Amino acid sequence: MKTLKQLALAAAVLAVPFMAQADLQVMDDSALATVTGQDGISISGNFNGTIGSIVYTDGDTNGGSLRMETIAFTGFNIADDAPVMVDVVTNAGGTQQLQVSMPTITGQLSVGAIKVGDTTAASIGSLAINDLNMAGTTVKIWGH
Repeated sequence: MKTLKQLALAAAVLAVPFMAQADLQVMDDSALATVTGQDGISISGNFNGTIGSIVYTDGDTNGGSLRMETIAFTGFNIADDAPVMVDVVTNAGGTQQLQVSMPTITGQLSVGAIKVGDTTAASIGSLAINDLNMAGTTVKIWGH
């Protein structure tokens, strides 16, 4: 009885490819001309992170530095229905380029302390950037 069940299962598995092709139909040129397809990469998600500090040091003889501490970005959302799009395009000169198209990205960027001088200097304030919108930005990348 066990062998009979195994044989029936094997027969069913072997029949699946034939059933999957049962509805395939030939398309003529006019029907094929209306078919479109897409390729490329779409990226969406929710991104959060922190940076301990960013320091700018002036290299001239008087020196000096600007230090931004406790940097955080939170709630940077890229929706599934409006993702970052990555595709290969060809420009008017025939050069293929990697194109990255940016959607609306919501989120907040904050800098907890801004210091002029060394790490022990008092903070001169903080910074917040809210509702960053990069919609319509396109970056193209290619070799030369």
